[in-house]
Amino acid sequence: MDSNAIAHEILNAIGGSKNLTHNEVCMTRLRLSISDMTLIDYEQLSTATGVLGIVGKGANGLEVVFGPNLVNQVNNSLDQILGKPEITSCSLNEKHSTSLPTHNEEVDDLISLLAQKNTIDQNKEDFDSLTSDLDTDDFEDNYEDDLEAPRLLIINGPNINMLGIREPEIYGKADYRTLIEACKTEAQSQGFSDCVCYQSNHEGDLIDAIQDALGSYDGIIINPAAYTHTSVALLDTALAVQLPMIEVHLTDISTREDFRHISYIKDACFATVAGKGIDSYREAIQLMATHLKAEA
Repeated sequence: MDSNAIAHEILNAIGGSKNLTHNEVCMTRLRLSISDMTLIDYEQLSTATGVLGIVGKGANGLEVVFGPNLVNQVNNSLDQILGKPEITSCSLNEKHSTSLPTHNEEVDDLISLLAQKNTIDQNKEDFDSLTSDLDTDDFEDNYEDDLEAPRLLIINGPNINMLGIREPEIYGKADYRTLIEACKTEAQSQGFSDCVCYQSNHEGDLIDAIQDALGSYDGIIINPAAYTHTSVALLDTALAVQLPMIEVHLTDISTREDFRHISYIKDACFATVAGKGIDSYREAIQLMATHLKAEA
């Protein structure tokens, strides 16, 4: 993927470079601080190349979810476009320095004391004095959100974004946005901390999404659509990553045209749910939640 082109897509979707006041990377997320949130084209942003999801953070914050191999490239491209030095990757110890300018020295001192665990007793008086001066709100961040489990990735292949338009007598009248909302609602009810829905019409993008899910998600629900019947590459990727995976289809492919009876991705999945429309996704999410609890 062309990270420079993606960076331009992101800037266009958020209302231009002048509407971006800060950008940084944390885990798989591109964190953006926005001047005017009303200028954001959320539909354009959610469908930008490589974007797996969007999460709002506060009144002027936005997180754009990418795979771990892509997010740093996009952020670096943003920095190059904006003429900024590459100092925007956050870490556990660095995150507070940008958001807590009034406590930089105190936070640094506290981190230093924490690192000296073997000698903490002799420094206890200094440690207690320092921590008493710091407001606990100063340490509030969203890092734990990134570590919560389980996280679910839902991958949709070609033409799924055309739901409601494409052959509604076969695929139903509900549109793709309705599908996404149903998935997120069901995932939340099943205890998932995050549910990211990704769709692409390109086989390579789907392969990248599966690869990038390794280490970031606990399970994948996938509807490869037409690639179900043709893509050995998707199967190979799924077998390589070996994340728990469920195959899902809106229609019952076993009762349709002969060529649709073939499913390559099936060999990488522990279950298949088909023929129930959007309810196929809801049932798959329930099965995934049960599976992950059993494996925990």
